[in-house]
Amino acid sequence: MTEQPVATVRPPDPEAVRRLVAAATATDGTPPLNEAALRALTHPDGERHATLADGDELLGYGQLADDHVQLVVHPRVRRRGHGTALLRALAGDRDPRELRYWSFGDQPAARAWAQRAGLITERELLIMERSLTDPPPDAPEVPAGVSLRGYRPADADAVIDINARAFAHHPEQGAMDAADLASRMAEPWYRDEDLLVATRDERLIGFHWTKRHDAELGEVYVLAVDPDASSGGVGRALLGAGLAHLAGLGLRRVILYVENDQPRVVDIYRRAGFVVAHRDVVLAAPEPSAP
Repeated sequence: MTEQPVATVRPPDPEAVRRLVAAATATDGTPPLNEAALRALTHPDGERHATLADGDELLGYGQLADDHVQLVVHPRVRRRGHGTALLRALAGDRDPRELRYWSFGDQPAARAWAQRAGLITERELLIMERSLTDPPPDAPEVPAGVSLRGYRPADADAVIDINARAFAHHPEQGAMDAADLASRMAEPWYRDEDLLVATRDERLIGFHWTKRHDAELGEVYVLAVDPDASSGGVGRALLGAGLAHLAGLGLRRVILYVENDQPRVVDIYRRAGFVVAHRDVVLAAPEPSAP
């Protein structure tokens, strides 16, 4: 590079961002952008984008959505101020301390940066994992009066309603609407048979949406139960059925994401054989002290 690249506010080339993400993931061991940020590359919804390039090569990318920043710089050009340049472009006229910052994998470099910036951990997302082969998942125990079956297009409204009420505490997942559901179902990885639903008296009361990442790895993508039917083992039955489904496909490992401030849910997954593999955190400035 002969000149210092300048960060520019503009929509990025999605394929260039994916190549940049792959390079960062190979170095850091965890992706620097989450699924929502990657989906926004092709399904924009008001996000602000910043890019930093040297000629045709994308060296850095940042995205601001709902006051949350996600940012990635190519490993071979880090510690040269490129992240700061991207952040300034994203913030615009705003004070960067008003924003929140995702750190995927809670990387040491991000912790050091947060300490220098006076930021604290505001939110912690656990990534939990278990084997699908040793031991294999237990056969699900389905409560009396409850039936499990595959998803049907007529279930869409009920899935959206249950998701909203089950994840009312979750700022991303709970906001899923019809357009968001349709966009997720349009992704190359989606298959109808990977979405299981639970019904009682023909009314949908929960669902377990599984995801196949590759031939080895699956995910408990979304597991939600109607809050009015959350006791009685419906969630455990859906979890067991989804894990058995993934194991039956020949997958060997499964992961899930869960908020660390939901200890009851975390405990359910621990008892199902999951352990914490790593953590994603949101960094933010501390709330000002009361006078």
